Amino acid sequence: MSEARKIFPMDTFVAYMKGDANDSVAEMLAYLTQKDLDAEFTPFAAALSKAWIYEQHPELTKMSKGQMVELGSSVSVAAMPVKAKTEVDEVFAKLADYRAQIVAKNAKIDELGKALEAKDAEIAALNAKVKEFEGQKTGEAEALFVTTEARIVEFTGKLEALLKEVEEVKKTGVVVAGVAGVAAAGAAAPAADGGAGAPAEVGAGDDFGFAGGAQDPFADSAW
Repeated sequence: MSEARKIFPMDTFVAYMKGDANDSVAEMLAYLTQKDLDAEFTPFAAALSKAWIYEQHPELTKMSKGQMVELGSSVSVAAMPVKAKTEVDEVFAKLADYRAQIVAKNAKIDELGKALEAKDAEIAALNAKVKEFEGQKTGEAEALFVTTEARIVEFTGKLEALLKEVEEVKKTGVVVAGVAGVAAAGAAAPAADGGAGAPAEVGAGDDFGFAGGAQDPFADSAW
C-alpha cells in the first residue's frame, strides 16, 4: 500500500505546476497517479494530476511562481483518492489499448513494407527480363527486316530480268510470224499461174528417177 502523503521540494511542485519537466516532477506524478510512467504517458499523467490538484486547491490557479515559493520550502502531496484514480486508470487503459493497436499496425505496416519491397524487387527483375526480351526481339526483327528487304531486292531483280526476257520473246515471235507469212505468199504465187509450178502426179510406170523402168536393180538374182 502506498504512503498516505509524501513530501516534495517546493521547487519541484512549482516546476510541475508551471509546466516544467524533470526527474523530480516525474517522481511526483508517479506518486500522485500510483503508476509506473514512461515518457509517452507522463504528459497525460501531468494533465490529469494538475486537474485534480486545481480541483482541491483552486487558489493555486491565481498564484504566480514567486507566490508559490513563499508558501514554504516543501509541500506534502497526497495520492489521488480511489474515485479520481479510477478515472485515471480508465484513461490509461484506453491509452494502453491505443498504443497496442498502434504497435500492431506499425508492425503490419513494416510487414507490408517489406512485402512491397520484395514485390518491387520482383517487378524490377521482370522489367529487366522484359527489356532484355524486347531487345532480342528488336534485333531479330531488324535482322529479319534486312533479310526480307534483301530478298525483295533479289526477287525484284529477277522479275525485271524475266520481264525483259518476255519482251524479247514477244519481239522474236513477231519476227518469225512475218517470215512465215512471206513463205506462204511465195507458195501461193505459182498456183495462181495455172499450176505450172506444181509437181506432176506419179504414174504407175514411173521409175522415181531410176534409169529404165524395166531394169529394176532389185530384180537381179544377186540381190
